[in-house]
Amino acid sequence: MDWHRWFHSLPRRFTFTRIGGIFTGVTVLVSIGAFNTGNNLLYLLFGMLLSLMIASGVLSEEVMKGLVVERRFPRQVFATVPTLVTLKLHNRKRRIPSFSVTVTDRIPGLTAPENYFLKVDAQGTAQVSYRITFPHRGWWTVTGYEISTRFPFDLFCKVRVFREPVSVLVYPALAPVPNLRFLALVGQGTRPQVQAGGEGEFLSLRDFRTGDDARRIHWKASARRDTWLLRDLERQDSEALTLYFYPVAPPSLEPQRLEQGVSVCAGLAQELLQRGYPLALVTPQERTAMGRGLSHLDSILRLLAVVEFSPQPPTQAPLTAQDRCIVLSAGRMPNLGAAQLLAHLPF
Repeated sequence: MDWHRWFHSLPRRFTFTRIGGIFTGVTVLVSIGAFNTGNNLLYLLFGMLLSLMIASGVLSEEVMKGLVVERRFPRQVFATVPTLVTLKLHNRKRRIPSFSVTVTDRIPGLTAPENYFLKVDAQGTAQVSYRITFPHRGWWTVTGYEISTRFPFDLFCKVRVFREPVSVLVYPALAPVPNLRFLALVGQGTRPQVQAGGEGEFLSLRDFRTGDDARRIHWKASARRDTWLLRDLERQDSEALTLYFYPVAPPSLEPQRLEQGVSVCAGLAQELLQRGYPLALVTPQERTAMGRGLSHLDSILRLLAVVEFSPQPPTQAPLTAQDRCIVLSAGRMPNLGAAQLLAHLPF
C-alpha cells in the first residue's frame, strides 16, 4: 500500500487562529503598501511575513505525518457512568519528532474532549487518557479521530480526519436492586443444598438416621468409626434462577421508565450472581445459558444492552417447566406456561 498517497488523500481542513487572522491582515496591508509605494523596505517586510506563513504550513504538515492513534476502551462500558478511554499516539517518522498535537475522537452524538500531546519523539509513543459518558445503552460507533496542530507559530489550525470505525457495546446502567424477600423461597446462594435423591456430588458425612437410604452408607468410614455414617450429596439445581425480562409495553409508556426496567434487571442479575446463584436471562427472543459467578455477567449484560421493546406479546412463552422465574415487566404479567413464578417485579 502507498502510505504517502493514502496520507495525502485524507480529508483535511485548516482555519485561522485569532493571531493568524491578525497576522494575515497585517501581511495584506504591508503588501498593498509595498506595491503602491515601491518601498524596498516594505517589500522586504512583506517577503518575511509571507515566508513565515509558508513555513507555518510546511512545518505543520511535516508534524502531522506518520502519526497513528491506538485507542483502548475498558472491557465493560456502562451507560451514564464515566468511561476511561486510553489513547496512544505513535510517531512512525524515523528522525523528526512531532510537536503540539491534539487528538480528538469522533463519536456521533457525543463531544469527546481534546487530548493534547506536547511532543512525540521520532519512533516514539505518547499516551493519555480521558473520560467520556455514554448516555444510553446499545451499540455506539466511533467513526474515527481528528489530529490537529497549530505548530509552529499558532497562525493556523490544521486538522486531518482519520476514518477508522470502531463499534462499542454499552451495557445498561446497574440500578439498585429491589426487595429480595422472595429469595427466602430458594437456597442461600453459595451455601450447598443437600440432595434427597441418589445423584449429586459428595458434600459431607453424618450419622445414619431412621428413614435414610441405606444405599448412601459410607462403608469404609463406618468401619473405621464403628458406627453407621451416611454420605450427604450436594444438590446441583436447587438454587437455579431464571430472570425473565418481558420487553412488551404500549407505545405510550415513557422511554425513561422502560430503560429503568432494563437497569433494574441488570442490577438484579449482578446481585444474584454475587450471592452465588446459578442464573439465566430469558427474553421473548433470546436466552442465555445457565451460569454462576460474575464471569457469567457479561453474557447477561450483552443481551440486555441490545434488547428492544415491542407492543406485541410473543406467541408463546420461551420457558420450560424447570424454570423458576423472577419476572420483570412493564406492569402486565406475561404468560409463563409451565414455569414456576417466584416473584413479579413491575417497572
